[in-house]
Amino acid sequence: MQAAQEPPGAEVSMMSHSLLLAAAGAACITVLAALWRSGKFLRALLFSAVTGNLALFGVAYLGAFTGVTIAPGPISVSIATVLGIPGVILMLALRLIFRA
Repeated sequence: MQAAQEPPGAEVSMMSHSLLLAAAGAACITVLAALWRSGKFLRALLFSAVTGNLALFGVAYLGAFTGVTIAPGPISVSIATVLGIPGVILMLALRLIFRA
């Protein structure tokens, strides 16, 4: 019986996925540290969360007209909550680059 073989390029895909996750984690830690140093952590986090989620749901609503949409799932809502509007712009850019 043969062992299951990975498709060619699976190593590259796995490595790029790991690098993307590491970059996202570093971005989240950086944003949280900046919010903490502002002295108004909860107010800044709440503002970031509200504006990011409004932008996310705005993109989801306008996706019918533009053709570019982001489904508001647990991961995208988390990114929009922590990173705010720049996180939504990052998700849009990644969607346009990778056409996923």
